Amino acid sequence: MTGRGQANLLGFAAAVIVVATVTVTGVALASDALADADRQPGATHAAERLATHLVAADATHTRDQNVLRADRTATLTLADLDTAVPPIRGRPVSVSLGGDALVERGVDARHAGGTVRVERRVRVERAVARTQRVDLATRGSLTLPDHTGRLVIRIDTTRTVRTVRADGRVVLHDPSGLSGRYVVGVPEVRPLTVEFESDGGGPGTVQVSWTATNASVEELVVRIGA
Repeated sequence: MTGRGQANLLGFAAAVIVVATVTVTGVALASDALADADRQPGATHAAERLATHLVAADATHTRDQNVLRADRTATLTLADLDTAVPPIRGRPVSVSLGGDALVERGVDARHAGGTVRVERRVRVERAVARTQRVDLATRGSLTLPDHTGRLVIRIDTTRTVRTVRADGRVVLHDPSGLSGRYVVGVPEVRPLTVEFESDGGGPGTVQVSWTATNASVEELVVRIGA
C-alpha cells in the first residue's frame, strides 16, 4: 500500500464534508445564520480559501489531500497563512485541530460570534521512531507493519552478512561482508519484510531503526471574522 493509499485508512473517505456556518451569540434561527453569511461574503470566501489551503495536497504541511503532517501543521504561523491565503490578511483568524488552537488573531474561540466557520474532517499523521534488534542466530528477517522514509541498519556480527533485501529487492550488498551503519532507501510497501542473508557461525545482531506513522481522524476548524 502506498503513502497516498493510507489516507483511506481509519474509515476516512477521500471525499470530505465541508460545513460553512456563521456562529451567532444566543439562540438564532437557521435562516438568521444564513442571512448573516450573506452579509459577510468576504469572510466566507476567506474562510473557504484558508480551509482549502490547509488540506491541499501540495501544501508544505500535508502528505496528501486531506492528510496533515502533525509536526509541520503545529508550526504554522499567521505569517505563513497570510502569505499563502491573501484574503485572510487583516481579518480575525482562528484555526484549531482536534480542539487545540493552532493560530489565533482577534478571534476568541469561546465567543466566536459573528464569524464564519468552516469544518473539515482530516487525517493527521504523527511520526513515531521505532527500533528493533534481530538475532541472526535465530532469525533472518524482520517485518515492519508500517514505515515511512529510509531505514537505518546497523550490522554487528561475527557472521558474514553479504546481502540485505527489502520486499525482495537488494538494498545492500558486499561480497566481502557488510558491517557498521547504513542508511538505505526501501520500497514504499506495507508491510515491508527486510531479510538478512548471512553465513558462518557465532553470534550476531542487526539493529533496524525506522519511522512509523501514528494516524487519527480529527476535526479541522477555521473561523474568520469580518
